[in-house]
Amino acid sequence: MSLPRVYFYCCPEPDNLQDDIIIIAEGLRELGIPFYANTDYWRQSPAEGDYLFRRTPDVRPDDCDIVALPYTWFNWVVLKGPSPIRKPFPTGLFKPGRRYRTVYLDTSDGLRTVSWEPEFRNFDVILRTKYLRRAWCPGNLRPWVMGLSNRMLKMTAGALPFASRRRAILVNFGASHGYPHTARIRSNETFDPVVSRLFELDTTRDDLSVAPDDPYDRLMWEQTNHRHSRSYYERLGRSQAVSCFCGDLIPPMPWRNPAQYLVGGNKAKVKRALFDVLAHFDPRPERIVQWDSWRFWESLAAGCAVFNIDLERYGALLPVMPENGRHYFGVDLDNPGALIDRIADDPAIVGRVAAEGREWAMANYTPVAMARRFLAELGHPQAASEP
Repeated sequence: MSLPRVYFYCCPEPDNLQDDIIIIAEGLRELGIPFYANTDYWRQSPAEGDYLFRRTPDVRPDDCDIVALPYTWFNWVVLKGPSPIRKPFPTGLFKPGRRYRTVYLDTSDGLRTVSWEPEFRNFDVILRTKYLRRAWCPGNLRPWVMGLSNRMLKMTAGALPFASRRRAILVNFGASHGYPHTARIRSNETFDPVVSRLFELDTTRDDLSVAPDDPYDRLMWEQTNHRHSRSYYERLGRSQAVSCFCGDLIPPMPWRNPAQYLVGGNKAKVKRALFDVLAHFDPRPERIVQWDSWRFWESLAAGCAVFNIDLERYGALLPVMPENGRHYFGVDLDNPGALIDRIADDPAIVGRVAAEGREWAMANYTPVAMARRFLAELGHPQAASEP
C-alpha cells in the first residue's frame, strides 16, 4: 500500500502559533507518513534550521493526497494601509479535478467562525475544535480537540508520583484572553469555595512577559506567544489537581443561531437578555462555547486530577469523549457541592481519576493518535492503522 502524502500551508511568521498542524505533523513523522510545506516553520530546538515543517519547492499540493491549512491562515490579519487584510485562499486550492482532499483546522474562539462562510463548504473536511453538539453547524465540520504536542509531553514528563504531590489545586489562568470567561467566573463563584474544603487553592501566576534564560525555553516562549512557562509545568508536576474551566456559558436555546446574541453590540445584548429569561423556563442546562484549552491537555499529561465543566452536560463533543468521574471530574456549576461531597466520601478517587485521565489522554490525543485520526477523517484509514 502506498503511503498518503500530506501538504501543509503554513503561515511564515515565527510567532504565529500553529499548534493545530504541529501536533498532526509530529504524529505523521512518527508514523512515517511523508509531509511537505510551503515554508519553513516551527523550530524544534535552538539548533539553526531545525524545523518541523520544511519548505519543499519541488513538491506541490497537486503531488499530494491531502492539503491542510491551519486556523491562523484566515485569522492572522496584517495591516496594510488603514485596514486589516485577511489572507486569501491559496490559489487553485479548490480547482476542479483536483486529486487531493482539503482540510481546514478550525480552532477559532467563539461559536460562528470563518468556517460558517459559504466558501468553506468547499473543504472536504473541517476539523472543528470546541465543537458544540447542541447547536447547528455546517455539515463538513467534524469534532476535534487541541490535543498534546511533543513540547507539552516533554515539559510534563518529569511530574512527581501522585502521592508525593501537594494536596493543592492550581487556579491560575495565566496565558489567557483579555476578557473574562463566564465559565471561569461561575467556577470562581460556586466551585472554588467548595473545592477549597479538599485542596489548597494555588493562585500563583507567572509573569509571562519575562523572557526565559534557557535557550530552549526562550525559543518556545517566543514561538508560543509567551505561553511557554517552565515554572508552570513544574507546578503542574507538583500538584494533585488543576482547575481547567474555559469558555462562555450560553442559554439552551436557540439551536439554529445562538450567535445572534453573542456578537452584534447592543442588539445582541438585548437578545441575550431575552434568552436568559427564557432559559428559566427551559429544563435543559446551559451550553458551553469555547470549552477547550491547552491547560486541560497539559494537566492530563502531567497526571493531575482535572476539574472542568461536565462536558456531556454542557454540550461539548470530542472525537473520543472522556468519562466523568473516571478520566476527569466534570462539574455541574449549579451544584458543585455534590461532586465535592462524593470526593470527600472516597478520597482515593482523586488519584484514580488522575491516573486514568492521563492514560486516556495518552491513548487518544498524543501526536500519533491525532495523526491517525486525521488520516482516517481524510479517507486513509489503512495508513492510519499501520503500526
